Amino acid sequence: MTYNHIPLGGIRVSYTPELEGGGHEFGRAFAPFVRDVVGRPGRLLEWCAGPGFIGFSLLAAGLCDSLDLADINEHAASAVAETVGANGLDGRVQFHISDCFAHIPAGASWDLVIGNPPHVNSEDTQTDYRRSHSPLIWQDSDWAIHRRFYREVGAHLLPGGSVVLQENRRFSSPEDFTGLIEGSGLEVVGAFDCGPDYEDYYFLWSRLPAVAAGS
Repeated sequence: MTYNHIPLGGIRVSYTPELEGGGHEFGRAFAPFVRDVVGRPGRLLEWCAGPGFIGFSLLAAGLCDSLDLADINEHAASAVAETVGANGLDGRVQFHISDCFAHIPAGASWDLVIGNPPHVNSEDTQTDYRRSHSPLIWQDSDWAIHRRFYREVGAHLLPGGSVVLQENRRFSSPEDFTGLIEGSGLEVVGAFDCGPDYEDYYFLWSRLPAVAAGS
């Protein structure tokens, strides 16, 4: 397999065009948001990771101790293995081929779960993604992937753990996901702009509710 490469911090990330869903572009907004707003996690999972642009950028910035990556696309596993080997990251990065959390160990849990999931609800939506990307990258009809993610993610969060997903204002609003989050037992912290360079995108932050004292 021949890979393209992009440097993210001190890590040279391997990828193919078929795996590229924007994580090395608008995904760059994650590092300052985690550093300045969410706070540094110890254990980090990037969901819908593809080649791991976002997760590797946070690892390179010293914003986590260990990194797990999960994606349904088995080709992403090979790209991540290439990145891990080339950058001497054995023991710090683990990849899971998984449809949501179906093939992730039941006991696996993280301080922070991040993701750049498919942004488009309908297969009929006219979108530039259709021309250049596999539906695995952009399509989530009836938000079925989001629904399943929020149903399952709480079981994989450590106490006080958070979820931050990056969404696209052209195809959704925070209100599309509020009921899914609250129905999962998480609480919505808020929606946050990704910054002037990424005006189409917003972060949706949720977390496990704080446990009341004495409960």
